[in-house]
Amino acid sequence: MKVFILGATGFIGLPVAEAFVRAGHIVYGSTRSESSAAKKLAPVEIIPVVCDPHSKEGLDKWGKIAADCDVVIDCLGATGPNDAVSAFKNFLSHVDRPKSSPKPTYIYTSGLWINARGMGGLDKWTDERQPTSTYLEAVQWRPLVEVPILESDRVHGIVIRAAVVYGKDGSLFGPYIFEPAHKASKTADKVFETFYKADTRVASIHTDDVADLYLRVAERAPICSGQVFLASNQATERLTDILDAAVRVSGCKGYKAKEPTDPWDKAWTSTVLIKPSLGNALTGWTPKKMSLVDGMDIYYAAWLANKELSK
Repeated sequence: MKVFILGATGFIGLPVAEAFVRAGHIVYGSTRSESSAAKKLAPVEIIPVVCDPHSKEGLDKWGKIAADCDVVIDCLGATGPNDAVSAFKNFLSHVDRPKSSPKPTYIYTSGLWINARGMGGLDKWTDERQPTSTYLEAVQWRPLVEVPILESDRVHGIVIRAAVVYGKDGSLFGPYIFEPAHKASKTADKVFETFYKADTRVASIHTDDVADLYLRVAERAPICSGQVFLASNQATERLTDILDAAVRVSGCKGYKAKEPTDPWDKAWTSTVLIKPSLGNALTGWTPKKMSLVDGMDIYYAAWLANKELSK
């Protein structure tokens, strides 16, 4: 297949692109930076497309290339619907396939927080078969993007809602936990501040396991069309257990809570109780990496190494 990855140098986009390359597919990847194209994409056999994916010129540039691809995957980070909706509309505006041709596949990267229902109890558990929630303000715009993609009759529309991703350079665990712990380890009291609640449970997934789900779903697009897949480990972890593990590996002595005020910080301290099953049922997908707590020594060391490389 020919595959186009929007946001191919990102935390999810790069592992996804590399997974498709390893599987033998021809992979194009968008990046805003000539430097990233030369250092991150070309060396691992991803064909760089340098552009601002949301500018008028950029939309036309990547749209023309993507129109000839079998799979387009939106891995661009988004905090609102406008850019994500415009990306999908841009792809449709460039696609002009004969009616007898197979439909292209369009996969949108969403997030699990739209499934959050509260802090605990059996009534709060959810999976792919449950409707979205209005629990968290920060992500109420997600369905505005997901629904048009899932309902389109011009593509095999698929949504993957990723849990909080870990591994490599840390994703959200970097700014919320690793960075504060690293800085505090160099102070006298060795105590860092972060957002947490004692009863928060985190649904998480390693970046390589997420990439494996994208690959499996894309290769089976006709049977996965119109579906939402939850990319998460089978078991959630207590946020305080994650913080305790970070204290141990960073050399800190402890942590203290600060009060979240921003909607995204409130989402971070929320709980998503989830047991994904559709990925395994339809594609055989099973996460293989150690959990964040069990592999904290590895994951914190990887974050530190990536921090040094980015200097």
